[in-house]
Amino acid sequence: MPRNNTTTQLPANEREILAELNNLRNLLQAHGGSQACAMNGQDILGIMRLCPGLSLDQWPALADKHGLREWLAVPMDKAEYPFLSHIQQALADLSYQTEHDPLTSLYNRRAFDRFLSQELERTRRSNASLALAILDLDDFKAVNDTYGHPCGDEVLVKTARILITSTRRYDVTARLGGEEFALIMPETGLIKARAIIERILETIRQERYNCGEAQSFRATCSAGLVCYKGLSSGPEPDLFDLADKALYQAKAEGKNQVVAAPLADLSPPRRESIVQSSEKKFLFTGS
Repeated sequence: MPRNNTTTQLPANEREILAELNNLRNLLQAHGGSQACAMNGQDILGIMRLCPGLSLDQWPALADKHGLREWLAVPMDKAEYPFLSHIQQALADLSYQTEHDPLTSLYNRRAFDRFLSQELERTRRSNASLALAILDLDDFKAVNDTYGHPCGDEVLVKTARILITSTRRYDVTARLGGEEFALIMPETGLIKARAIIERILETIRQERYNCGEAQSFRATCSAGLVCYKGLSSGPEPDLFDLADKALYQAKAEGKNQVVAAPLADLSPPRRESIVQSSEKKFLFTGS
C-alpha cells in the first residue's frame, strides 16, 4: 500500500493523489508493469491505496482528465475502513522501524545504502552533482567512559538533531552506526556541500552538554566529503570509500575539520589507504 510520508490519513487532494499515482506508475513501468499480464495468472499484482474523502463518483472525471483509466477504483464500506486502516498503520510502523535508527530517528545503514544507490543512478542520468559526507564524532569513546553511556546517547541525539535542522528537506541524513553519521546531498556541488558541512561542524562545536553532576563539555566532529557529477562513462565510483578515506585524513590531520576528496569522476582511482586498523582506532578514539 503506497502511502504519503508518515500519515495514513491522506488528504483527498487532487494534486497529491496525482503526484503519488504518477510516481507509482513510473516505478511500475520501469519494472515492466506496463506489459500485459500473463494469461496463466502468474506475476499479477494488485496494489491498493486507501483514499479517505475521495468518492467513487469523483473518480471517473479524475481518471478521464489525467489518463488514469488503467487504475481500478473500488468503493470501501465504512465498516471495513477501520480494520484496513489499522493494517495500513501497522505496515507503515513496521516499514519505519526497518529503515530508522531507534535512538536518533535518522535513517539507518540499510536505508542509506538504498538512497545512495538511487541518487547515484539519478546523477548518472541527469549529470547533476551529488555530494556525500561521512561524519564521525571525535573521541566519542572518551565521552562514554568519562560521563557514561546515557550522556553519550544525549550527544548522539543532539548531533542527529543538528543534522536534521541544518540540512534541506530533500537531503538524506543517516546514522551508520556508533558515532558515525552520513549525509547525502543531491544536486549539490563541492563548494556548496563543503559550506554545509562546515556549518554543521561549527554548530556541533558550539553545543554544550551537561550530564548530571558532571562538568559541562563540548564535542567536535570530523567529516570526509566527496562530490560526483556523473560525467565519467566508466563504472560508478565507490563514493562511500572515497568519503571514508577523506574522513580518515581529517582524523589524521588533527580532527575537528572536514576534508574533501578529489572529484570522484575527474580523477584517477586513489591508491589503497595505508592507514592500518590500529592506526584507525587511534585516529577515531584517541586510544
